[in-house]
Amino acid sequence: MDISRIIEDDISILSLSGNLLGEKDSVPIVESVSVSLSQNSNRFIVDLSNLKYINSTGLSVLITILTKSRNAGGEMVLVNLPAQLVNLLQITKLSEVFPQAASIEEAKLKYKK
Repeated sequence: MDISRIIEDDISILSLSGNLLGEKDSVPIVESVSVSLSQNSNRFIVDLSNLKYINSTGLSVLITILTKSRNAGGEMVLVNLPAQLVNLLQITKLSEVFPQAASIEEAKLKYKK
């Protein structure tokens, strides 16, 4: 699992690539979110275009990001979801919980409203 984090317009954009399967994959992501929150960046866009596979542990990481951002008065939007994750979110009914957008640009527009 690789993660990159950039901040644009006070929005932390996290790009995940590889597999999000276990704790060793999740720790750097949660740490990156904590760093953003400590820098007063409570809005997140999580780009999943290069995510190959995600399991229940990976879903819990996404829930953690959503919870931390909302607890800090912010929000999280998932973008570029792979088909496997779309199916997983529908099966678990989490598609109704996670805000989603087709692209980073579309997600940024959600924050401007």
